[in-house]
Amino acid sequence: MSHAPASRKPSPLRTSRAPLDLDACRRDLWPRDTLRLAQGALPPAPTEVAWPEDDDQVRQALRRAADQGLVVVPFGAGSGVCGGASGRGDALVVDLKRMNRVLALDPDARTVRVQPGVLGQHLEDWLARRGFMTAHSPSSIWCSTVGGYAAARSAGQFSSRYGVFDDMLLAARAQAPAGPLLAGAWTPPGEEDLLPVLCGSEGALAVVTEVLLRVAPLPATRWLRGYAFPNLPTAWSAMRGLMQAGLWPSVVRLYDPLDTRLNRTTQGGRKHKEPDAGGLLSRLRQAVAAVPGLQGHLADLPLALPGLVNSLAGGLGSEVALILGFEGAPEAVAAQVELAGPHLAAGRDLGPGPGERWFAHRHSVSYKAAPIFIAGGFADTMEVAAPWSRLEALHDAVRAAIGRHGVVMAHFSHVYPEGCSIYFSFAAQGRLQTYDALWTEALAAARAAGGTVTHHHGVGQLKARAAAREAGAAVRVWRELKARLDPEDRMNPGRIFPGDEPPAPGPPPPDGGPVFAVDLDSTLAEVDPQADPRAIEEELARRGLAPRIRPDRPWARWLTTLRRDSLDAWEAPLFAVQARFPDGASARIGPAPRSAAGPDLRYGLLRRAHPELVQIPLRRFDPAVPDLVLRPRPGAPDARDLRPTWRKDDRWGFAPELAALAATVPSEPARGTPPRRSPSVPRRDAAPPTPLAPDPGPSPDPGPSPAPERP
Repeated sequence: MSHAPASRKPSPLRTSRAPLDLDACRRDLWPRDTLRLAQGALPPAPTEVAWPEDDDQVRQALRRAADQGLVVVPFGAGSGVCGGASGRGDALVVDLKRMNRVLALDPDARTVRVQPGVLGQHLEDWLARRGFMTAHSPSSIWCSTVGGYAAARSAGQFSSRYGVFDDMLLAARAQAPAGPLLAGAWTPPGEEDLLPVLCGSEGALAVVTEVLLRVAPLPATRWLRGYAFPNLPTAWSAMRGLMQAGLWPSVVRLYDPLDTRLNRTTQGGRKHKEPDAGGLLSRLRQAVAAVPGLQGHLADLPLALPGLVNSLAGGLGSEVALILGFEGAPEAVAAQVELAGPHLAAGRDLGPGPGERWFAHRHSVSYKAAPIFIAGGFADTMEVAAPWSRLEALHDAVRAAIGRHGVVMAHFSHVYPEGCSIYFSFAAQGRLQTYDALWTEALAAARAAGGTVTHHHGVGQLKARAAAREAGAAVRVWRELKARLDPEDRMNPGRIFPGDEPPAPGPPPPDGGPVFAVDLDSTLAEVDPQADPRAIEEELARRGLAPRIRPDRPWARWLTTLRRDSLDAWEAPLFAVQARFPDGASARIGPAPRSAAGPDLRYGLLRRAHPELVQIPLRRFDPAVPDLVLRPRPGAPDARDLRPTWRKDDRWGFAPELAALAATVPSEPARGTPPRRSPSVPRRDAAPPTPLAPDPGPSPDPGPSPAPERP
C-alpha cells in the first residue's frame, strides 16, 4: 500500500502465463480444495494472470479477456473459504494486489477512499497513525483485502457496534464488461443505486476498483471482561438484553459448553488461547483420554467416532463463557458498563483476563488448521444467523446435522438487537463424501430452522445452491442485472447463483394489516409497505411499540429512494421483504440479520415486484416522552460516537448517564426525512481521484511497502 503520486505515467498492463504465477491463482482457501490437494488433486490453473494498477488497466484486462474468449476471475488475497475464486482453466485472473493505495482520508466526514487490493491490516495500520480505524477486524485481516470484504459482504469481530462491511461501504467504483459503474453515494442522479447488489457479488458482476468507507476515531478507552453463565439460554437472554437496551458493545462473544471447557475460559488464572482447529484435535484427544478402554485409540477417535465424542462433550456441564467489551470516550464507557450491570446479573464475573486474552489472540484462529489435514481429516467453519426468536432452534438443528459427521463446537458473535450469528467449528475424517454430506445437511437444517445459510463468509461454490434456495424468485433481480452489466456472462460465471436451480415456491400474500405480525423477542414487525406509516405507528402504539425509524411516506416508497449515506452504520432500516412479480411468482428474502447469502436483493425486489410485506425494527414506545436529538456541547464527545439507548425507566431516549455527555433538546418526534445526500460525502464523477498529500515529518510514506511484482 502506498500513497498515490500527484501524477502517474500510463503503463501497460502486466500479464503472465508463467507456471508459478498461474499456480498462485489456482485456488482460494476453501477447505474442500485443501482436502483434495492433500489427496493429490490440483484445481485447474488459469490461462493467464493480470496485475492492473488503475481503472484503465482493469478495462484493458476486461477487453483482453473478451478478445481471447476467456472468463474473468477477480482475485484479492485468496483467503476466501467458499471456493469463490478457485479452479477455472479458461480464466484470466485479475489479481488486484497492485491496486493497493489509500487515496484520500476526510477526517471531518469520517470517510476514506481506498483501492481494493489493500490488505485489511495495512489499512488499519495506516488509519491508526492518523487516529482512525474502520473497526473491520475479521480473523483473516492479515491475509484479506478490502475488495474481498466487499465481494463477500464480510463481517468483522466488532460488528455489534460498528456494523458489518456492508454497513461501512458508502460508495464504490467498478468496471463491468458493459462499462464503468458508480454506486452508493456516487450513483449518478436518476440511476438505480446498485451498491447493494455489487456488494456480495463475488466478482460475478464487475471488478471493484475503488471504495468509499466510513471510519471511526480510535477509542480512547477499551473495557473488556469475562462472565460465566449457567447455560446457553441464560447467556442468550443477557446478550439480547444488552443489545435491545441500546448499549452497543463492541464485543459480545459467547462460547458453548465444549468451547468453554476446551479453552478453560471460565477458570481463573489458567492459560487461555483462542480456539483453533489444530488445538481442537489435540484437546479432544485429551478430553477422551481418561475414558477406560479408549486410550489406545486417541489418534483416530475424535474424527472416526464423532457421535461418541460429541456425546462425551455433552457431559462436560452446561456453564458457558461470555466476553463483553465497550469502547469509546471514558465517560461513555463508564455509563455503558453501569447500564450493562442488570443484564449481567445472572453471570459470574471473571474479571478482565478472559476479554483481554481474547483481544490479544483474536486473529490466531485463521492459521492453525493444518494439523487436522495432516492427521487425515478436515477442519472447517460454518456461520449462520437468525433472529432471537429462532436462534435456539437454529443452533440445535445445525449442531445436530454437523454432529452426525464430525466433532462440533460453536460460539456466538456478531450480535444485534434483532438476532445473532452462530459460528460452528468442526472436524471430521478426510473423505470428500463426508465433507459434502455434512455441508448439504447442515445448510438444509439452517434453512429449515429459519436462519440464513451464511452470515459473513460469502457463498462461492460451497453455498451456491443453498443461497439460491434462500433467495427464491428474487434471483430474477440478480439475473436481470447480470445480463445488463455482463451480457456475455464473462465475470466469474456460475458463481453466487447456479443457473439450473429452480426457484423455490414463494409464500402466499399476508392477511390483515397494517401490522401483520410482531416478533417481540427480536423487536421486529411485519408491516404493510403500502400503508400510511401513521396507521402502522398507531397499531404498534397500542402494543407499546414504535418503529425505530419513522418514514414520512409508505415504507415501500421510502426504502426505494433511501440513500446509502442517509443512516448511521449501526442502524438497519429493513429486514425481510416479501414481494410478488407480475406473473404471480413471489419471494421472501431476509430471514436473519446481516445475511451474506450473496448480494442484497431486497431493494431490487422492492423496485421490480409488488411489495406485500416488509419487516422493520422496533423500539418500546412511551407517548409521554418525546424523541431526543443530540446537540454536541463544547468539550463533549462527538455525537456520532454515541448511540440511542433505553432510559433506566424503560422509556426510549438517551439514558441519563449518556445524555449528560451532550446537551439534549426535545423535539417533535423525528419523522424519517426524504433520503438525502450527506453534504460530507461528495458526489464522485469520472475524474481521477485526488491523492492525499504526504504526511509532514521525516517519513513521506508511512504506509506499508507496495505489493511485490509476483503475487
